[in-house]
Amino acid sequence: MDNILPAYDDPLFSILIIILLVLIVAIGAFVMGNLKEERKRQSLQEFLSRFSTKDCQLDVVEMPFSNSLISPLTLLANAFKNQGEYQKAINLNLYLIKNISNFYDKETILSELGQTYLKAGFLKRAESIYLEILHKHARNSEALYHLGLIYERLNEYEKALETFQPLKILGEETQELEAHIKLSQLLTDNQLKKEEKIERLKSLLKDESYSYRRIIQALFGLDKEEAWSAIDRTKTHLILDILWFLPSSNLNLDIIYQDEILSSIYLAKGVISMREPTPISNIFAIDTIVSAQKGGNSSIGLNFSYGCEACKQHFPMAFTRCPKCYAINRLQVKETLAKRESQRGYSLL
Repeated sequence: MDNILPAYDDPLFSILIIILLVLIVAIGAFVMGNLKEERKRQSLQEFLSRFSTKDCQLDVVEMPFSNSLISPLTLLANAFKNQGEYQKAINLNLYLIKNISNFYDKETILSELGQTYLKAGFLKRAESIYLEILHKHARNSEALYHLGLIYERLNEYEKALETFQPLKILGEETQELEAHIKLSQLLTDNQLKKEEKIERLKSLLKDESYSYRRIIQALFGLDKEEAWSAIDRTKTHLILDILWFLPSSNLNLDIIYQDEILSSIYLAKGVISMREPTPISNIFAIDTIVSAQKGGNSSIGLNFSYGCEACKQHFPMAFTRCPKCYAINRLQVKETLAKRESQRGYSLL
């Protein structure tokens, strides 16, 4: 044996020891890496097992898996989600996630699953999905964004604001999002005195990051006189439906008569009488109704619909976030001529 191994004081012996140590460390790192990856896989499987799909009508449990199925099944799950078939979309996503071994390959599908839970209204499940993604990939900006949206839906505004800090670090623009959340937080603060809330809302009108429409709408609910005094005539088109549906008891005729656009709106609605010269609003639908009234036709009114400037979708109800793409401050008020109907109540406040 002495003839095979070098003596301990031989330099070759030191080199041999170093090589052995390197091999031991490499083998240990390889084994530990495999164990860590296996634990992650088991952790993800245990996590996903909490989401039951037994109520789903689409059975894919017995379907043999192959990588060629990933793309078509992902597209199919997305189609189901867009059609409102959330249970089917969830089942397909879970099937893919359980059969794909590499986390980074399944990360996109996990995100799709989180979005499906969000669309379906399972907010806590969606939260769990995005927290799981961030546990393994902390720099996933899409997961952070949707997690903030979930906390907003849950009225957990402080948690929502916390998600913006890592987004800032990642270089994302969050000023508009922060303003949106802070305004929501202010509007739902029941501990704040009415007078203080009004003052804070009026101060926010000076900051373009905050939604002018939401602030004016809130002011009309708190103090109509403060709301009228805060109206910006250059932004009337943003609140045309709010002004149109205001009950007569909430009108400030002194301010209305002094402004040509406001006079046109309430002349078209039939609240004030025709006068000369006839006011012009430069809003096509309003000026058309006024012209018709001058000709003796008082049967024309307005209907409103709402569009999203970002995704171009249209909805029958106003929104603060687009129901389709979740964009904020992208609401477009669409007015159309319609047969006049008597207005009852005030649905916008």
